[in-house]
Amino acid sequence: MKDILLVSFGALLGANFRFIIYQKLEDKHLINDYRILIINTFASFFLGLFIAILPQISYYDYSSQLALFFLIGLLGSLSTFSTFIYDLVTILIKFEFFSALKLFFISMLLGIVALAVGYFLGNQ
Repeated sequence: MKDILLVSFGALLGANFRFIIYQKLEDKHLINDYRILIINTFASFFLGLFIAILPQISYYDYSSQLALFFLIGLLGSLSTFSTFIYDLVTILIKFEFFSALKLFFISMLLGIVALAVGYFLGNQ
């Protein structure tokens, strides 16, 4: 039951962080696709950073609980995969195949790069 509560509390925070960041980016008048891209890149960076730091804290008894809270709960909820897929389908329905393909590849590339940067910074 404790594990479920850790994931749930992390998800609660992650979803609210996502909403706050999304609203702040909306104030900057960014296109919806770019807001989702920024949030997912941000979450990927912190995923890489936490994965790099996790072995260093694995000596502590609470490392698995921290992983549940941060990796599955907070960062899993912060990233917006379902919104990303919805945006891709919406673009495809409009027959804007190049735009959908561009968004897909940019999102994947930035996510991988952000995760790698976070991972390498965490190992310094």
